[in-house]
Amino acid sequence: MLAVLAAAVPALVACSKPAGSASARDVAWVTTGASVTLPGTGVTPVRLNRREVEAPVNVGSLPSALAFSPGGTGLLVVTQGDDTLHEIDTATHDLLHSVGVGVEPDAVAVAPGGPGNKGIALVANRDSNSVTPVDLGTWKAGPAVPVGAQPVAIAVFVAPGGAATAFVADYGSNAVTPIDAATLQPGAPIPVGTGPQALAVASDEVLVGNFGDHTLTPIDATSLRPGQAVPLPFNPTGIAVTPNGATAYVCGGAAVATVSVPALTVGPAAALPDVAEGIALGTDGVAWVTQQGGTIVPTVPPFRAVGKPIRLGGHPSAIVIGAG
Repeated sequence: MLAVLAAAVPALVACSKPAGSASARDVAWVTTGASVTLPGTGVTPVRLNRREVEAPVNVGSLPSALAFSPGGTGLLVVTQGDDTLHEIDTATHDLLHSVGVGVEPDAVAVAPGGPGNKGIALVANRDSNSVTPVDLGTWKAGPAVPVGAQPVAIAVFVAPGGAATAFVADYGSNAVTPIDAATLQPGAPIPVGTGPQALAVASDEVLVGNFGDHTLTPIDATSLRPGQAVPLPFNPTGIAVTPNGATAYVCGGAAVATVSVPALTVGPAAALPDVAEGIALGTDGVAWVTQQGGTIVPTVPPFRAVGKPIRLGGHPSAIVIGAG
């Protein structure tokens, strides 16, 4: 669900490889417990090149969102059941840090800055209508930043000069709240579609997936002005963007589609085996989609091929891909 500031992913390669191929360094980290019907306490690493599901790393109740810390050596995890942000060492799988945040955190992203310049984790708290900043150098939480109703997604845009703005999708307010990452002051809400649920940064735009009216709204990341929304063939739940910012991959329902940026031309949707939750890109350009039925599935853009799912069990939702 979430788009984060992390190590850049290499550009897409020609999709001549079979669906599901991946480099040896690609590890998918998947939350499999963000469901009251299938509760869990772990984040599951999957070595994609070997299609090997490793033992879950226990963090806390109902892990719901993920982001890499700067440099990619730490994995940030928010847990809804105990209102906490955690950090996992991606090499050893040890639990390094934990700190309390707001009520029912549902998203996390990382902005540059902090007293030691270690970065700031920004946690969107759905039931507190707030964002909690956590300095990743000291692992201390700062005062909560008020936003709109039911914040469920967050993405960070970093301008060429280094200034950063966090964009928070307020599902219950049909708006996106910008936050200056340096001052942690919220700006005026930006109106978007109904039920914004997914966010991603694509070059100098922020793409907002509106679940309630199955549309995609672009926001100019500098002027903070929304553009014309375009219809999607499904209710969006996840967005992944190529490193050059030219293409977005959007999942929702039991399908995934390609969107050209900045024209926002939506390509035909490809069917998936099950209902999609989240999406992330591997270094080989394969888009991996989490599915409600307990699997992740590889898809090759422009989605002419869907590979064999990997079964994890539980309720796979958020996914990020990096080293492990």
